[in-house]
Amino acid sequence: MEEMELRKQIIATGIKLVHSGLTHGTCGNISCKTDKDEILITPSSMLYEKIKPNDILKVDFDGNVKGRKNPSVETPLHLSIYKKRDDVGAIIHTHSTYALAVSAVAESIPIFLDEIFSHIGGELSIANYALPGSKELAENVVKALGNKNAVLLSNHGAVCCGKNLEIAFEAAEAVEKICKIFILSSALGKIKTLPKEGKEYQIKMFEMRK
Repeated sequence: MEEMELRKQIIATGIKLVHSGLTHGTCGNISCKTDKDEILITPSSMLYEKIKPNDILKVDFDGNVKGRKNPSVETPLHLSIYKKRDDVGAIIHTHSTYALAVSAVAESIPIFLDEIFSHIGGELSIANYALPGSKELAENVVKALGNKNAVLLSNHGAVCCGKNLEIAFEAAEAVEKICKIFILSSALGKIKTLPKEGKEYQIKMFEMRK
């Protein structure tokens, strides 16, 4: 896909995030890979509705930046995931209500729904807290993410990924729904985790989606 089209897709995805309630204001960030050693990423502190194609930054895997704006403070986090995961082509960091609520309280979300595995790839882990933009946060997220499509950041939100922006956005939507259901289920009583046969079936579904 041409670079300009990818820039437009990033902008469209950002607007969808805001309209879907998955982020607000200038919170969160979006990136996608152009080739094996470069990414495009949203600028720092800029409303998604006001971002233009030329505002999107190009960053190589050594951290060198091309563009007229400052890249997102979480650029090191995005680069760390791309370097670790060849299968990832896009990353979305959200600040959605239910994901934030769970990330501020829980240690993880167990596999209690089919879609946790089919969309996420397993237990929804929560990465240990570290300062935004720090090397420590990037390391914590990569470790907690593993080979899955999403991870919660303690007291911070969620990071979702996939082979393209569409899959990453689907993961972000799934995370918010899963977190909402987890909160409601926890209020009702003890959560029942998926039985072994259910987990094995969902593993196959997740692998087929990759």
